[in-house]
Amino acid sequence: MSSTDEEEESYHEEENIQLPNAEEVTLIATNFLKRLGNKRGLKPIKASLEEERYIVNVQFKNKIATIQIDATNKGIQGYEIKDKAKETASSFPLTQKNILLICGIVAISIFVSGLLGIQSFLPRLF
Repeated sequence: MSSTDEEEESYHEEENIQLPNAEEVTLIATNFLKRLGNKRGLKPIKASLEEERYIVNVQFKNKIATIQIDATNKGIQGYEIKDKAKETASSFPLTQKNILLICGIVAISIFVSGLLGIQSFLPRLF
C-alpha cells in the first residue's frame, strides 16, 4: 500500500464516524443529571446539534438544565442549571371557579339583605 492509499483509508474511517442521535444524547444527559442527584421528574425538552456538540435541555422540579455533549466522543462538555422563569399571572385570574364564587357571594348577599329587610338596589336598576 502506498501512502496515498493509507491517507485515503484513514480519511474514509474518519468520515464513517457515526454521530449519536438525539435519543442517545438525551439518555446521556438524563443519566448525568441522575448522577448529580436529580432522580425524579426529569423531562427532556429539546436536543439540538450545533457544530460538533449537542445541546440538551431537561426540565425537572422548577429548574431547567442545559447540557452540552460532544458529538464525537459523547462526553459532557459543560452544563448549566437555572431556575425556571416564573410565569407572570394576574393577581386574580378569572377562572370558572372564581366566577362561580363571585356569583355565590352576590346571591347570598341579596338573600341575607332580604332577610334583614334592607332594601336592595336591584329593583331601581330594572
